[in-house]
This record gives sequence, structure tokens and C-alpha cells, in this order.
Amino acid sequence: MNQRAHTAALLVAATIVVGFAGPTLGGDASVQGDGTTTWQAGVDGVEIVWNPDGSVKRIYSRYGQPVEFGDRRGISTAQVIAEEKAKGAIVRFMNQAVTSNRVVTEIETDLNKMTQERQTGMGATVKKIDQRDLVTNLTEVTGSFAAGKLKGVIVLEKGYDEKKEDAWVVVGISDKTIAAANAVQNMVTESPK
Repeated sequence: MNQRAHTAALLVAATIVVGFAGPTLGGDASVQGDGTTTWQAGVDGVEIVWNPDGSVKRIYSRYGQPVEFGDRRGISTAQVIAEEKAKGAIVRFMNQAVTSNRVVTEIETDLNKMTQERQTGMGATVKKIDQRDLVTNLTEVTGSFAAGKLKGVIVLEKGYDEKKEDAWVVVGISDKTIAAANAVQNMVTESPK
């Protein structure tokens, strides 16, 4: 790649990153010494590294999970949960469906009640009571759903912070791990010759 093409590719990658990292979307972008551009998507978001030519080099996500009992079993369980949630963060970043639903229910009940009292030697007294109950209920449900396929995901780091009683895992996908996963899949699915 000549210098002009390299500079143009770097400008495209920087434009993409700066567009994402603007004040309305948040995030933090920086250009590294090797020409790659790194973008951190928000406080708890994924981190993406672009090659100088604008292609994605790798994406990774870190997730922490509280540990109730700091023994090996508790830490291991929390790390498995953190790993799955870190993968979920990558899937949610790529594609997420959000639904919002409002339901208003109004129930009206009329109740008529009559009582009659009789006393010896006197006329009857009739009392009528009308009562109306009105119940209004507003239910608002908001939810999100994300599903996707990840290929070449590996665990990059895992650990446990004793002070915070928090286990954490970093998972990542790169152009190299995707290529390796594709090669293994092709090897397995090819019929023997």
C-alpha cells in the first residue's frame, strides 16, 4: 500500500471512530503508534481496534461479576458468568432489538345495595346505597433482546479482585481468531479424499 492510500485509509478509520466517539454517543478514541485506532464504547461497552486500512482488527469486552463466597468454586462460577455476559455485550453492541409496550386497563364496577328495616308498629325504612369503584392500571414494559453468532471468541484474561470481591473476564475476537475458526470449521466439514 502506498503512502497516499495508507493515509486515506487512516483518515477513513479515524472518521469512523470520531463519528462514534462524538459527544452524543460517548466513547473514547485514540490512534496508536502502530497506526491502529482504538475506540472504547462508553463506560461498560466493548473496545474495538481498527487496522490502519480501516478494517476491524479485534473487538473485546470485559465484564465483572460479584462473588458471594471467595473460594475456588465461587470464583470459578463468577468467572463463567462474567465470560458469558462479556460475550453478550459484544452481541448487543452488534445487534439489539428493543421493545416498549404500554397497556392501560380500566375497570369500573357499580354496586347497588338496598337494605330494609322494619320495626314493630312502625313503617319500614328503606335505605339505598350506590357505590362505584373505578380502578385504572398503567403497565409499561420495556425490554431488549439480542441474539447473534460469534466466531473465534477466546478468553484473553480472567482474574479476581479480593478487595472488591469481584471476578472478571475479558473475551475477544480478532481477524486472526476468526480466520483460525474458519480454517478449523473447513477442515472438519470437508469430506475425506
